[in-house]
Amino acid sequence: MTKVFLFLSLFTTTLLMGCKEPQDYATLSGKIQNAETLTITIMSNEYNRDIKLEDDGSFKDTLSVKSGVYTLTDGQNKTAIFLANGYDLTLNLDVTDFRNIEFSGIGKESNDYIAERIKFSRNDLANPTTFFELEPDAFKKRMLELKSFLTKASTINVDSSLISQIATENERMIEYLETNYKSKYAVASSMKKGSPSPKFSDFENYEGGTTSLDDLKGKYVYIDVWATWCGPCKQQIPFLKEIESEYEHKNIAFVSISTDRANKYDAWKKMIEDYDMGGYQLFAGTDQSFSAAYQINAIPRFILIDPDGKIVDSNAPRPSDPKLKELFDSLSI
Repeated sequence: MTKVFLFLSLFTTTLLMGCKEPQDYATLSGKIQNAETLTITIMSNEYNRDIKLEDDGSFKDTLSVKSGVYTLTDGQNKTAIFLANGYDLTLNLDVTDFRNIEFSGIGKESNDYIAERIKFSRNDLANPTTFFELEPDAFKKRMLELKSFLTKASTINVDSSLISQIATENERMIEYLETNYKSKYAVASSMKKGSPSPKFSDFENYEGGTTSLDDLKGKYVYIDVWATWCGPCKQQIPFLKEIESEYEHKNIAFVSISTDRANKYDAWKKMIEDYDMGGYQLFAGTDQSFSAAYQINAIPRFILIDPDGKIVDSNAPRPSDPKLKELFDSLSI
């Protein structure tokens, strides 16, 4: 009788535990290194929540959320995180590099999955331009490499809705590349090394007056196509300043072309001042013909042109990439 009673007691306890209502909130905690703000914000189209940071950058809060992707921002930098009620997620990051974020706790797997996706977005495999420049056989090989890469990420304990969302994005990307290859390849062929570069004319210069590509003939020209709202663009600014300083007395001009809309004109001027940006700082305004000629659909984009106005590299390495100095050295700049 005692054994039966003990069994029933255990069964009842287990049943009650198994029937426990799901948690209707997510717990989010962590630490923001080198924080320059008192709060961080979790937001989406339908949600906005400020979270106070302690003096050491640590924080903890509970959030009632719908399952989905949210933006975490400190007002300047931002990254994506996945939240769902029931999560007990801890994150640690440094404001000097929002791209590298460490997750632990319940919800780690879904957020690691997103982090891998963000990392992929910085890979050449995520840049359509690198596909459209390839000869047909090389394009087919590259597509096989892309498809293999996209399916290798672990999906264990990843939220099914997130898996579905990214799978849809993968399908769209593959369809876009395969559908547009022929027409884009034809355009890219005209942008090969040694081809005359498209020109920009009379872009407003931050220092006064206007500047055209022809004004810089006789020098190599390294062009940064960017915008004030672009996070990856801003991340390249310190590296670009280092390169400009190192090659200050060399036969090369550094040109930054802002593609900001007219209503961002004041923001463009302010950022140049705040970041103490050098080189030729130009504002394209409504003239987007240069970007259109180079088929620029993602920024930042870097271009290198030789002293005769011919293309050296229509998709040159970024300032943060050691390959850029190797390229400069190979040209004896």
